[in-house]
Amino acid sequence: MPEKPKIALFQCRWCLYAPADQEWVDTQLPENIHLTKTPCTGRINPLYVLNAVQGGADGVMISGCLPEQCHFKTGNMAARRQLEEFNDFLDYIGYDKQRVRFVWLDLQDRGIIQKQLAAFEQELDDLGPASNLVTRVKVAEGGQNA
Repeated sequence: MPEKPKIALFQCRWCLYAPADQEWVDTQLPENIHLTKTPCTGRINPLYVLNAVQGGADGVMISGCLPEQCHFKTGNMAARRQLEEFNDFLDYIGYDKQRVRFVWLDLQDRGIIQKQLAAFEQELDDLGPASNLVTRVKVAEGGQNA
């Protein structure tokens, strides 16, 4: 069975209002998805996204509140602008734009995070693995980094 795509999920801590959804993310997230919770999507430094890409993520999903529901008023809008520009940079250096997804989650939605992740995983599966930007440390003989 082929390996599932690795997904880095950056999640605003306020965007999953339903306890069942947050519990699913906290306790039942599949092993191929790495969760990083943030106080707001506006606090995600683009270098965190680059770190995920260099670490081997086949895709990056950023989930935040709807614009009018942002806990910090406009943090998610600032994040969207900044991360879209950074996504252009990633695309320029060879990381396909389709591999980065920004999703707005309505506080009233239930079960949407599971659907979003499943759809994204399927799209990444269709694209195949992303390996051209992965940074690996070479270890020389004797155990020293080269």
